[in-house]
Amino acid sequence: MAGGEPVSSKKSRRTFASRLNSLIAPFAPSLALRREAALVRREVLLGSGHYDGAGRGQRGKDFRKNRTDAVEALRADREPLSYIARDMLRNNPRVVRIKRLLRNNIVGAGIKPSVRWSGDPDDPRKSQVEALIKDHCLKRNFDADGVLTMLGQQSLALGTIVGDGEVLLRRRFRRPGDGFPLNFQVQVLETDFLNRNIDGKLANGNHAVEGIEFTPIGQRVAYHLYQSHPGGRHGALPASTRVDARNVIHAFDMARPGQHRGVSWFAPVIPLLHDLQRYQDGQVKRQEIAALFAGILQTGTETEEIEGALEDLKAGSIMTVGQDESLTFTNPPAVEGYEPFMRATDRVIAAAMGVTYEALAGDYTGVNYTSGRMGRMDVDPNIKDWQDNLMVAQICDTFAAWIAEGIEDVADIPRDLWQMIWTPPVRPMVDPTKDYKANETAMRSGQKSRRQVIRESGGDPDKVDQEIKEERDWAAENDLVFSGDSGSGAKDAGKKGESE
Repeated sequence: MAGGEPVSSKKSRRTFASRLNSLIAPFAPSLALRREAALVRREVLLGSGHYDGAGRGQRGKDFRKNRTDAVEALRADREPLSYIARDMLRNNPRVVRIKRLLRNNIVGAGIKPSVRWSGDPDDPRKSQVEALIKDHCLKRNFDADGVLTMLGQQSLALGTIVGDGEVLLRRRFRRPGDGFPLNFQVQVLETDFLNRNIDGKLANGNHAVEGIEFTPIGQRVAYHLYQSHPGGRHGALPASTRVDARNVIHAFDMARPGQHRGVSWFAPVIPLLHDLQRYQDGQVKRQEIAALFAGILQTGTETEEIEGALEDLKAGSIMTVGQDESLTFTNPPAVEGYEPFMRATDRVIAAAMGVTYEALAGDYTGVNYTSGRMGRMDVDPNIKDWQDNLMVAQICDTFAAWIAEGIEDVADIPRDLWQMIWTPPVRPMVDPTKDYKANETAMRSGQKSRRQVIRESGGDPDKVDQEIKEERDWAAENDLVFSGDSGSGAKDAGKKGESE
């Protein structure tokens, strides 16, 4: 047993030591006594520690003590968990709901890019960079399959990570004659494409872990990918090719140091989700039976004749039977305790998946502003963590590097002139009247900047400032003053109107 020792091995070793002491005792009784005392002290120290959680005693007999590293702990179970999660995404409504909640809260309509220009603000190349990003990344030109935009690929990638625990995004270069604004496209791949058979020491001095190639100092240098999905209808296993790591994003939520691959986010709750769905299906069937007013006919008549008569039996009708026949009705069982049990179990599942029970079940009974705010206080740090450390750090920043390299190649615009900023989707406010007032107070007291508030609401501060300026200039030109205006342009327009 990995990480622990079978009880039979301990007993056999203790028996051997006792027999050895019995042989030593006639010749060296003092030595045998010291050995026996040492054995007793050792057993006391190892067998009766101070912490029940260490797995000692009757209460800890079900604990599994496993000292394998992060790679070996996932090696055998990662793929089965992924396959089961995919099946649940096809058939289990709770799993579908959880995936949609996580995807909508973390990515939503997309973590949107904006350009922060560090050169001359009037440099026409700034507009050229923005146009290339818009024409290539925010349209289907970005997708190697020609289906999604870059924002759509973010959503697909996050959904794949939730189910499978990991995802691959591969950069594929394109020729100028292919007609794309930039010289590459991105393909989203399931990690089934990794050739797991390439594992261990390689001829070039590197080593591989399930298709991922590392240098002797642990740097990822390549991925060995199948040319087509190994689960497709092609007969033999497809050939694999070595792809430079600079052209691959391998995104997953790292839970342990040294972890090379991800595991399905549903792993801790898969048994509970499965059993709960079976329980709910059983209760639905039980309700169906309870709703039926069925009768049991006991008779000596042939079965075929009875079936013919029963075909005309409808709800509320009365069936006439013979003197030697009797008709009794069932007493359907009542369905009790269903809702409290489902609510308690759904809370456990929601807590494990980092969402609120109300969002998972769609049950907002008894929720007020305070409880809704507290739920957001629990969930928002999870969302922020996944946005910053998973989506932006692992996927979006690599997208930005690929885009900068592509723009430098096709337009000869140095990448040090600009930087790509990512803005996550806006988090819905629990109560806008209270939350807007809180933001206003935070800005006035200096705890938040106006730009920070705009970013937190999912906006781009530069674009917001530009639109405000355009609106105020237009209002000044057309002698319009609004009650919310406080800018100099609006004041000038008001003074002009007064002088006239």
